[in-house]
Amino acid sequence: MTRSGAFIGVLVAAQLGCSAPEPPASPPHREQPSTPAFVGKIWLSTDNDAPPGTLRLFTPAGLLLMDSCGETYRIAQWRAIDDSRIEWTEDSARIEARIVRVTESELQMQLQLVNSVKDESYRAADTAGVCPDMPR
Repeated sequence: MTRSGAFIGVLVAAQLGCSAPEPPASPPHREQPSTPAFVGKIWLSTDNDAPPGTLRLFTPAGLLLMDSCGETYRIAQWRAIDDSRIEWTEDSARIEARIVRVTESELQMQLQLVNSVKDESYRAADTAGVCPDMPR
């Protein structure tokens, strides 16, 4: 065998004995939690005892905008506890809410307050609008 033939033989043997490294195993696929249907929409209160213009906006970034025509707005952090419960903090009080019903146009929550339970109902805002004139 010639020198070049021996060299080729060594290369072939080396290739057969040493396979290419395996690509790293990809991490197991984790299902991303789906965004709840109430997130990213402006919800207007339909409760008779709520201040005029009461609204809620749950953002995908975990912020909750709360406002009404007669109050200063509030931005709080919110998070999902599980598939049917969420929580946020208002004035250092933890508010837990159970999502009773959510559709494209309706949101019903039951808030667990310190000493009571409060039901709240909302409809999705479907047009632009402003607060009604407030009596002076």
